[in-house]
Amino acid sequence: MPHPRHQEKTGGDLMGTTMSKNSSSEWKAISKQLNALSSKELLKLIHELYQCTDSNRRFIAARFLKGEASLKKYKQQIHSALYPDFDAGKTDISISGAKKAISDFEKATHDSQQTLDLMIYFVEVGTQMIQAFGMDYESFYDSMESMFSKIVNRLKSKDRGLLPIFWGRLKKIETDSSDTGYGYGDSLADMMEELTEVHSNLGSGGAAK
Repeated sequence: MPHPRHQEKTGGDLMGTTMSKNSSSEWKAISKQLNALSSKELLKLIHELYQCTDSNRRFIAARFLKGEASLKKYKQQIHSALYPDFDAGKTDISISGAKKAISDFEKATHDSQQTLDLMIYFVEVGTQMIQAFGMDYESFYDSMESMFSKIVNRLKSKDRGLLPIFWGRLKKIETDSSDTGYGYGDSLADMMEELTEVHSNLGSGGAAK
């Protein structure tokens, strides 16, 4: 089996590009034209965008067809980016590609629970890679820790009411990471300690804020 190769890729697509000042000005001109279109013409345009790229199809489906089917497509994207199909000769890992999947999904759905599901899945798949291959790239561990930190911060604050839903998966990640390199397991264990009190308070009827 080929050894995984950590390789970030640049570039983006229609749905994932951050607007610069120039593109913002361009968008104002475009929006003026869009406002003049009929409903039929707008529908035709959206259909063309839908057919344009896989990323567009996932985004539009997630926006209008909310549910497990859309979530599954984004999980597949994350898995392909973090744990490539070695049997098919794919070895490149793209942390940025996996993060973009999460960002695109959140923009499309504004669904906190399913976005957290994807964030946790990101760390689950990354931890599986670490267990399977050891991973010689410290930046890979750093990316997993950074995502886990974001999860913890959300579950300690605005999304704390969702903590019981994800507690079992988070504890499993903590267990699976316990015997890994670069202090990864220790870092995750420290962050889980921060969540333990929150979880206990919720379990005893503590108010979610």
